[in-house]
Amino acid sequence: MIQTVCGLISKDQLGIVMSHEHLILDLRAVRNDQESYISEVNEVIAEIEPLKKYHIQSFIELTTNDMGRDVNKLVEIAKRTGFHIVCATGFYLRPYHSSWLENASVEEIAELFTKELTEGIDETNVKAGIIGEIATSYRHIFPSEKKVFEAAAKVSSKLGCPISTHCDMGTMGDIQSDLLIKGGVSPDKIILGHLDLNLNLVYHKELLEKGVNLAFDTISKTKYNSDEARAKHLKKLLDLGYEDHLLLSQDVSRRSYFKKFGNHSYEAVMGYFLDLLKKEQVTEKQIEKLLIKNPARILSY
Repeated sequence: MIQTVCGLISKDQLGIVMSHEHLILDLRAVRNDQESYISEVNEVIAEIEPLKKYHIQSFIELTTNDMGRDVNKLVEIAKRTGFHIVCATGFYLRPYHSSWLENASVEEIAELFTKELTEGIDETNVKAGIIGEIATSYRHIFPSEKKVFEAAAKVSSKLGCPISTHCDMGTMGDIQSDLLIKGGVSPDKIILGHLDLNLNLVYHKELLEKGVNLAFDTISKTKYNSDEARAKHLKKLLDLGYEDHLLLSQDVSRRSYFKKFGNHSYEAVMGYFLDLLKKEQVTEKQIEKLLIKNPARILSY
């Protein structure tokens, strides 16, 4: 079964999944800009309703405890739209960490994750279905970040729940996966995020050989890599036989990415990126794995 904000569903109900998104978000405390504040339910619904024409049914919503997570708004969005939303428990990059987190023990952090996965978040009965997006900084892991990974490993090794990560600019995937696997996490329950920001084939092969999953989840963010380069790189990984361990999404984290401002919003993957994959002779069966079968398998526990 898979835990959504509105209760348990079977993996067959999940359908096409955007594997790394933010529907409600507040990163103003560190970014110091209003674009990193997504809070209006009606505005978000207007952005995601058009996705139904692509038969998208689900979102993995990875806004952490310190990124402005609001599960009540997520429940409202889910009920009004019919989308399945899997929400997260977790902590983000070090600049977002509270004094509580800086001083907490691994056991205390693990206890919080366990409560939010099994009992409910804050004073609600809304349960998280994944730990994420837990983060490491660019080519470095700070002590508080490491504690979060150790706590996530402790919880996942007991519950079997999936973990999704933030690899800053696609770095530190090796360190992240080693920490989690050493802590007892099944490699197939690990999603390493933002690996399409670092299109290094040798690096990706080394990670995939561990049995973890890689998210190409910044589709349309062409400041870092072109989507054509992402598609060609994905084709190489698919040709090497890794089709069971790859996922797709957009990671919308600013209002300026919204369609209302002339950008691709949550539609980039389905709206044009699949066409790029098809030009590379990626098959429908492989696309089905990236969008449906892989996230369903990983989320189910």
